[in-house]
Formats: sequence, structure tokens, C-alpha cells
Amino acid sequence: MASLEEVSEYTLDAADRERLFALQRVCSVCWTTADGWPVGVTHRYVWARERIWVTTSSQRHRVTALRRRPQSCVIVSGDGTELGPDRTITLKTTCTVHEDRPTLEWFYAAFAKALHPDNEAGQRGLAAMLDTPRRVVLELEPVKIISYDGMKLAQAIAREGVTDS
Repeated sequence: MASLEEVSEYTLDAADRERLFALQRVCSVCWTTADGWPVGVTHRYVWARERIWVTTSSQRHRVTALRRRPQSCVIVSGDGTELGPDRTITLKTTCTVHEDRPTLEWFYAAFAKALHPDNEAGQRGLAAMLDTPRRVVLELEPVKIISYDGMKLAQAIAREGVTDS
């Protein structure tokens, strides 16, 4: 019988994780404040080099917090993708804040291409718009991957039934 109390065996396969990273463009980035409170914000992202990459202004409190406490978390949901809402990935991450021109320029191009894959003028425009004096790139490197595939659970329930223990 499938258990609703123990769902850790219903994980995304590596190929489905990569597909979710490629299909989704939005993630939640989470960190802690100086007084220990967890907080998060939604970002558009690029999945590249086995990491999540996002951008923001260096004046944001999250940048100061992540520089002091790089332990962080990223959540990517299948909501709004063909994979559906019952597929998620949570990454325990460490964050590196980048301000160097090579990383910024690489990211601007990759981000613009991800958001405007078939529009080179749109890519150039977005990359130019991002290039501001206080712009930073947050590199979120996974140290642990936790995934969930609700479709696998649904199949197990259909096949075996469900127990509450």
C-alpha cells in the first residue's frame, strides 16, 4: 500500500529534474535574516553549470544576508509547465554573490536568451536593461537535492491503494 505519510520514495528522475529546470523560469530563493527568520522571494532564473543563477540589485537586503549567511534554499515547482504542479525540486544551496564583469556578461546573455529564445533583438534589449551599476548575480550551488513526483505517488495509489501510516 502507498503511504501518504512517507512520500520520500516518490522522487523525480534525473531526466525529469533537468526537464523541470529547463521548462520553468521562476523559482523561490530563500535565506535567513540576521535575527534568524527565514524569508524568500520569487526570481526568474537560469539553470546552468549545475546551478541556479538569478540577478538582483546589490542594495537588496537579501544580498547582504546571503553574503553573511550563504546557506540558502531554492524551490522550483512544475506549476505552469507541462510537468504539472505535483512535481517539485527543493535545493539546499550555498550562495556566491558575483559582481565581476565576465560573470555579469555571461549571465545577462544566458538570461536574455532563456526569456527571449527566438528574439535576438529582445535578448539584446533585456541584456542592456540588466546592465546597471548595482547589478549582481547570485550563484546558488546545490549541496542537496530534494525532489517530489506526485505522479508517481498517484500511480502507486492507483496500483496499490493507500494507507494512512
